[in-house]
Amino acid sequence: MKKQHIIDYIRQAGYTPVSPIWGGKREFGFLCYGHLDMAKALGFELEQITPVLKIVKENQLTKEEQLDKLIAARTFDYSGFEQEVDHLIRMKVKYPDHLCGGGCFGPLTVVSGIIGAERLLRMVVKNPQFVLRLLDYVTDYMVELAKRETEADQDFFWIAEPLASLLSPKRFWRFSGQYLKRIIDAADVPVFLHVCGKTTQHTPYFVQTGAEVLSIDYSTDIEACIRMVDENVVIMGNVSPANLRFGTKEEVEEEVRAILSVCEGFPNFVLSTGCSIMEGTPEENMQVLFDLCTPFLPDTPIDNNNRTHV
Repeated sequence: MKKQHIIDYIRQAGYTPVSPIWGGKREFGFLCYGHLDMAKALGFELEQITPVLKIVKENQLTKEEQLDKLIAARTFDYSGFEQEVDHLIRMKVKYPDHLCGGGCFGPLTVVSGIIGAERLLRMVVKNPQFVLRLLDYVTDYMVELAKRETEADQDFFWIAEPLASLLSPKRFWRFSGQYLKRIIDAADVPVFLHVCGKTTQHTPYFVQTGAEVLSIDYSTDIEACIRMVDENVVIMGNVSPANLRFGTKEEVEEEVRAILSVCEGFPNFVLSTGCSIMEGTPEENMQVLFDLCTPFLPDTPIDNNNRTHV
């Protein structure tokens, strides 16, 4: 598949696409391989700390010798990949006219789950080589997933790297961006990259990863962001999930209109939520996104039954 596919798809839509991650009708179908599943497949034990919450058991990787042993053994479990790819193939058969793809959480997020986010941030300063070696190891595993999903004829790949905004832009590149680029290069299909938080200044580094679609959080200045990229990079965002969940219909409408206003005329814009939809979000608030997402072409009639969902 050509890298330009997502861009072409959006330009040919004839309206401003809307892409919230929610339980409604979907135009894009995708799966995301979980960071805990990945940690387990890399050989780390999980622990059930509440009836609904699992974490990576603490202190399994604290010493250089343990990391040396892990890297030397290289015991990757690919069974989860096989199940993921099989699911994607069946999804593609079931929805042949829709774009389908898989993906995973990014290497920085997986590493933070393995050694703990607070410890990770300390080690970025005090022992960066330990972190870099572990990131390199984890990235090798993700590269294999990207390759397998590409071979399964998927349309795109999705990477969620929510912790990246905790680092400065330059540190983001060193401890995440360069590894994301390896995964994206291996995917050889258009890639969506989502990072939580305020990431306006990170935008040039996001572009360097090779991601074609940047999914940005509500705290990022979307006008500044979309002006930083050329039209071959899609900016997707950035309605506040909190406003959708707790705001009134009028408040949601005000926010959506503001976003549409500053992004009007940009063919590489997709209206979306800044992050996942909160449970209990009113259906009427969600509908505002679709009702207000009028075409860029003023003479094109609105078709509320022909919207793009992710």
